[in-house]
Amino acid sequence: MLNSSLMRSFLSGIAGFIAYGGWAYYVNLDHDADLAMMIGLVQGSYSFVLTFVMTLTTESLYKRFKESKNQVLFVMITVCAGLFTTPYVIHMFIGTPEILMTILPGFVIGMIYTWVYVVGLKKADRISENGFHDSVEEQKQEGFHERRSAT
Repeated sequence: MLNSSLMRSFLSGIAGFIAYGGWAYYVNLDHDADLAMMIGLVQGSYSFVLTFVMTLTTESLYKRFKESKNQVLFVMITVCAGLFTTPYVIHMFIGTPEILMTILPGFVIGMIYTWVYVVGLKKADRISENGFHDSVEEQKQEGFHERRSAT
């Protein structure tokens, strides 16, 4: 079930909802509990949608550029451009005065998340192509034995 792109994206979205919605609720709780709840739900919902779509897009682009030697770079540039542009346009539309300062933390975290996710996809591909190895040392030993038997 976790092997599905849709399920991984959904679970990532839930994590985004809880983390960012919870943070927004917490930092606004001193003003008014009802207002803090609304802000938390809005931020959580936005974070769910963005994380869900970003994760699906990351997996889709990763598969699309599979044959490229610059696969990770293409995926990172494309996804991060969306991560920056989407909130920038939303905040510009609603008149946020400090757009860059508002979106910068989420953008940096999103970039790190995307990088870790793409590296995880790359590692999963290598494991499925080469078989599972318990350690790097085991991989080195196997390579050594393969080279020796080839000579």
